[in-house]
Amino acid sequence: MALDHGMALAVPEGSWWLRFYRWTRPTVSLGRNQPAREIYDRTLADELGIDIVRRPTGGRAVLHDDELTYSLAVIPRPGLGPREIYARVNRALARGLRTLGAEVTVVSCDAGVVLPPDAGPCFRAPAPGELTAGGRKVVGSAQVRIEGTLLQHGSVLLDGRQDVLTRLGEPPSPGAMEPTTLRSLLGRVPGWSELVRALGTGFLEELGPGTDGADRPLDYFESDREPRPDLLERYTSDEWTWRR
Repeated sequence: MALDHGMALAVPEGSWWLRFYRWTRPTVSLGRNQPAREIYDRTLADELGIDIVRRPTGGRAVLHDDELTYSLAVIPRPGLGPREIYARVNRALARGLRTLGAEVTVVSCDAGVVLPPDAGPCFRAPAPGELTAGGRKVVGSAQVRIEGTLLQHGSVLLDGRQDVLTRLGEPPSPGAMEPTTLRSLLGRVPGWSELVRALGTGFLEELGPGTDGADRPLDYFESDREPRPDLLERYTSDEWTWRR
């Protein structure tokens, strides 16, 4: 989270910075303003070997395990506001997933459900503009503005389930549809290099130089960079994680 925040602070005007990564341990990430202090069982999470962090972006809880996380930073400008960025990122993801053979659909902006930050797991229901397959959500995303830059996070489910969130204290949601995964759609989980290549190509085709009438290059942000000490301190602190 500290690296993503730092990426948002460092991206130059006129560029898109993109990062793909995975998590070393199963981790629940909470949305920036999501209530959690009286909901999630920290002791049980420790027993299950699950870490809990809070994102700088909004949205709701996500279990990061058997998934790919992306983050993208860009400085908005006239004609390229948060909604357009959100739409273009989802089109980029759709391009990449279709290259892998996944038949995904971008939810119409007239469909889907706009959910409040206390509504529970991120993959409980699709929101307008998000990606589904067979009506089931496969990618969840959220945004935030950081000092004039827009940072967007998202999780692409590869395998497994999100129901451990209910074990940790999230109230069940009767009638909610379980999200789908790439294993369900493809019968396999693509290797990491294949995933990054396909999704990266989708981003390049959608966001690369010249695609919006201007030279806006897409650059990869390397995950081996050191996070800023002040940001690292924030995102590893209980004060931040359990502030609500």
